[in-house]
Amino acid sequence: MIRKARQQDVRFIHGLLARYGQEGLLLARPLTELYELLRDFVVAEDDQGRLVGTCALHLCWEDLCEVRSLAVLPELKGQGWGQRLVEACCSEAVTLGFGKVFALTYVPEFFARFGFERVDKSRLPNKIWADCLSCVKFPDCDEIAMLLEL
Repeated sequence: MIRKARQQDVRFIHGLLARYGQEGLLLARPLTELYELLRDFVVAEDDQGRLVGTCALHLCWEDLCEVRSLAVLPELKGQGWGQRLVEACCSEAVTLGFGKVFALTYVPEFFARFGFERVDKSRLPNKIWADCLSCVKFPDCDEIAMLLEL
């Protein structure tokens, strides 16, 4: 099941993002930021109610939002949780009236399955780069920008 994240999910989200952040695969986020942005997040629960993944839809600019912080427990990768999380975020973008969703990723083929296409990062507004300042890879970002027109 995919559902909106709740306050009691923040520690799980924090731990999962920190785990992948240590590997340099995504941007880990401090607890304070996760509480502030809790409304951005959805979580995946298995049939036993165990949290197994998370993803966020961050509203950026006019007609543009970002799918970010996509993470699934490593032992459950390849079981469709990531797909369901991304689909939930894209569905919410449509509901909110946004026309474009982007992702910065190291796995462009995953996002391509949803119709995302590679784009030059310069096509994205400067406003979205604020998070990059806290990234360990700044200013040498090696992620690939992907864009989906809804």
